[in-house]
Formats: sequence, structure tokens, C-alpha cells
Amino acid sequence: MSTSVKRPRKASEEAVPAVSHADRLLSLHEREVGKTVMYRHDAWGHMETRFVRTQNVAAWEAKGFFRR
Repeated sequence: MSTSVKRPRKASEEAVPAVSHADRLLSLHEREVGKTVMYRHDAWGHMETRFVRTQNVAAWEAKGFFRR
């Protein structure tokens, strides 16, 4: 006769407090302040965007990116 052994349940993850859309946009904007916006078309023709520190612009231009 086989006895089934039940595994203990995992603890449920705690709910993350909801962040409003405006707060999310504000945090994204703050992260990008003081950085240079660099662009490049990828292999599929989509525009790739990078927010680069100003001292690294030359390195990103060498990778094929151009600045706005």
C-alpha cells in the first residue's frame, strides 16, 4: 500500500504596494537625469535606446550608437 506524503506549501509572496503610474514615470525620469540619450537601429529595424553617462558617449558611439 502506498501512502501519499503531502509536501508543505510554500509561503505566499508578500504583496508589493501598488505604485501609481505618475510615481513610476517620475522614478524613471530621475534615473535618467544627467545622462545622454543614445540611439541605434537593431537588426530588426527597431530603435534601441540607451541612457548613457556623459563620459561614456565616445565608447557608445564606437558601438554604432548616435546621440539625440
